[in-house]
Amino acid sequence: MGTSTSSSGGRSGSPFDPEWLAPDGATPSNFDGETQSDSEQDHVEGAPASDSQAGENVIAPDRRFGPARSQLGSYLRNGSRDNLRGATRSMVSKGMGGASRAATTMRSTARGAGALGQFLAAARDGTDPQVTDWVARCRAANLSASDLALEVLKEVISGSGSIDEESLRDSGTDALANLYESHPDVDIFDLTDAQIAEVIGMTIAKQICQLIDMQLGQTYEKLKHDPAQIQERRTDIREWVWAEVRVTLEEKKASYADPKSLAQSVLQSALQVFAE
Repeated sequence: MGTSTSSSGGRSGSPFDPEWLAPDGATPSNFDGETQSDSEQDHVEGAPASDSQAGENVIAPDRRFGPARSQLGSYLRNGSRDNLRGATRSMVSKGMGGASRAATTMRSTARGAGALGQFLAAARDGTDPQVTDWVARCRAANLSASDLALEVLKEVISGSGSIDEESLRDSGTDALANLYESHPDVDIFDLTDAQIAEVIGMTIAKQICQLIDMQLGQTYEKLKHDPAQIQERRTDIREWVWAEVRVTLEEKKASYADPKSLAQSVLQSALQVFAE
């Protein structure tokens, strides 16, 4: 589920948002298409307008991820999806302060996934001369599918090396790889709205999996399980998270033509589902 290392959890008296989180107004996108204002970007669809402000410097409870790790430990032992649901519910509701606060914490995920979708739409529609020229250079280079995916993410996500950006780049690259697996003959520069939506949803799903890995990953390290069983469980987590996000994605078909709005809405709704 990505390369992120697990966290030991916030120190006593630490805020909900991690220290490395990009500040409001920051964006991981290199793609300079039509952008929302900073205030619009900071507001995640479906969340109260005050959530972003309310999330600043709010002190989290001690051992906030403890119950989630306990549930995940049970899931690793018995494979019960009930325990897995319990783990994600506790992670979002207690560990992250609820779905709205979690969406604020993960705002770079919505921005990055939306920027990726917008870039792919611009590549298809030829609406941005710079993107069109870049596409022409990539076609002339005759890159492999994996190299092309890497080039797309390098173009969309800036290369400053922050934790958020590295995670987003990995998730977006994996999402494009999954698209190729599902549609071997797909032209990445001529995707349908539904295919772009699938990339957005898969990017968000992989980011949620990386979040589980980072916040609850100590459980893998502390329990003495067969490595093959651990990998089997982690594969099951990825499949389950994607299935839940895909249901949310299907409910948002009216927003498929607006990648940024779609990404924000899918992330918020998915976190609400995981918090229930």
